[in-house]
Amino acid sequence: MRIDGAAIRDMNDVVWIADLPAYWAERSPDKVAIIFDGRSATYADLDRGSALLCARWQAAGYQPGDRIGYFGRNSELFYYVYFACARGGYVLVPYNWRYAPPELAFALADSTPKLVIYDPDFTTVIDAAFEGLESAPARMLTESAEPGSLRSILNGPAATPKPIAHRFDDPFVQLYTSGTTGRPKGAVISHGAFSLFRNAYADTPQWEDWTADDIALSAMPNFHTAGIGFIMIAMAVGATVVHTADPSPSSLIRLSNAHGVTRIYMVPTIIRMVLEELDATGGPAPRYEGIYYGAAPIGVLLDKAIATFGCRFTQYYGMTEAATTHVLGPAEHDKALPHLMRSVGRPIAGVSMEIRRPDMSPCDLREPGEIWIKSAMLMLGYANRPDATAEAVVDGWYRTGDGGYADEEGYLYLTDRLKEMIISGGENVYPIEVENALRLHPAVRDVAVVGAPDDKWGEAVTAVIELKPGVTMTFDELRTFSKKQLAGYKCPRLVYVAEALPRTPSGKAQRGVARSMLDRFTLLGRMPS
Repeated sequence: MRIDGAAIRDMNDVVWIADLPAYWAERSPDKVAIIFDGRSATYADLDRGSALLCARWQAAGYQPGDRIGYFGRNSELFYYVYFACARGGYVLVPYNWRYAPPELAFALADSTPKLVIYDPDFTTVIDAAFEGLESAPARMLTESAEPGSLRSILNGPAATPKPIAHRFDDPFVQLYTSGTTGRPKGAVISHGAFSLFRNAYADTPQWEDWTADDIALSAMPNFHTAGIGFIMIAMAVGATVVHTADPSPSSLIRLSNAHGVTRIYMVPTIIRMVLEELDATGGPAPRYEGIYYGAAPIGVLLDKAIATFGCRFTQYYGMTEAATTHVLGPAEHDKALPHLMRSVGRPIAGVSMEIRRPDMSPCDLREPGEIWIKSAMLMLGYANRPDATAEAVVDGWYRTGDGGYADEEGYLYLTDRLKEMIISGGENVYPIEVENALRLHPAVRDVAVVGAPDDKWGEAVTAVIELKPGVTMTFDELRTFSKKQLAGYKCPRLVYVAEALPRTPSGKAQRGVARSMLDRFTLLGRMPS
């Protein structure tokens, strides 16, 4: 069954991402667009700086479609580069700054940038990664006492770039996936897809309206779709963004209180850590208007978070290849509707969803299958990977690889990544269901559930537990607790304890990495076969 989000009312009334700084510079030139590390930039500053960079690259002979790489931590400088690329038709490639030299070398060889902009403390990594390249790109430091750094260029005289006619399907950003199933793939997102989000959110009934008076705080990495996307939501309405490279709970609390932050994106793991920090310090809690989250359900944290912050909550569901596709809005975070807290929401405007069986036929309501997405905001494809693109996008539909089902009201409920489903004794076990149950235990801070090879059962349900500070737990205690929440075949047969779970840059526990590290964790106990 197909479930459609609301229609986008006016597809012609789109403010191109390239024009966004100029749009707000004309209307509110002195309005602060972004604050970082004590520095601030107005929308007029962003307009002037991005124009200057774009003109410089045009003068150097760069052509629309050329790649510009960025290898640096969060900084306001990134958004000058972002908008300069948009203006000139260049493709921005933000690399994960945690990459080791071989990982960066692969991404560089795959994306072939004309220029790589990087932080000075990554010079050693850059040098090592460049050694294996057949043709090394030009280099530019973000900061340097010497002339030629990005910051010094932005302080130079103004320049006007040649205007570029933008088309919806022009490539704009190349984001690399996490590579959990092999080498990372560069998902190419179009100029139109980024630009259309402003309209899609405005026409989504469950969306909460933002205004130019809002102050948003973002600590998400700029090489991540959620990091860029959250800042673009704020800038689309002319709001102010407080940006940081320090995602620690103490930093988020300090910045929120200092700047009067009204909206913040925090994954549930970070929400929990912020609540723990406030409990430990007794400091004043920020008073947000909205907290936005994704990557995992908020679950039992919701009541305490509402009591502490006194605000509304919104959940996003999406992926690099399709950005945000579903929203569970503030009105749907309702104690009187507890079933919705297991949902990731309904499609946003301009998005259609189908749940399909392995033969690609549509599932019935509440029948689990694979989630397929159709939208004008889908990626153009994977760079240099036509086979992978053809496998992922079929007749305009993107197959997410996520399992889920839809109810009668169009709400989506995730079961799990299809490749991460555990088959134990012939029964299908969805890790997310087991994780949600185990998180209810008062000693459990977080958990990743995976399948471990088992001669008798095929796979054994295995939990890797991250305990709360200063508490202990026995294997029998957790087994007894889990039996009250789950059918017997879903209860963990092996339990390990980890000091800290491996996580993605967005804070989500990495099951695949945890599975590969089982021998490094402490075995709490196992059921005999």
